[in-house]
Amino acid sequence: MIVLVTGGRGYVGDIDEAMNLFHQTNPITMLIHGDARGVDRRCAAWANRLGIHAAAVPALWDSYSRGAGPKRNSAMLLLKPQYLVAFPGGSGTADMVGRAERAGIPVYTPYPSH
Repeated sequence: MIVLVTGGRGYVGDIDEAMNLFHQTNPITMLIHGDARGVDRRCAAWANRLGIHAAAVPALWDSYSRGAGPKRNSAMLLLKPQYLVAFPGGSGTADMVGRAERAGIPVYTPYPSH
């Protein structure tokens, strides 16, 4: 299964436990992430430890300034993820969740923000 992850740069919760639980019932063959510090890179490190390929799609801040995050989120959907795992985050995370939902991609939130 191709899985896209999203979440906040400052999120410090347990990534490994959530990803392990998800992976047990939905075996991940490739992980897509936005290459930001925090959730993205921590999930990529988790994938690498398990021998799962991780595809980084960094935001092109120098080219698109404030529009770089949303453009990156759109680009990640072009890789055809089958699921989105959404950790708590801010407006960028909310944008990614909304895009996934509009595209009909199921969203799993292991630790919904309160």
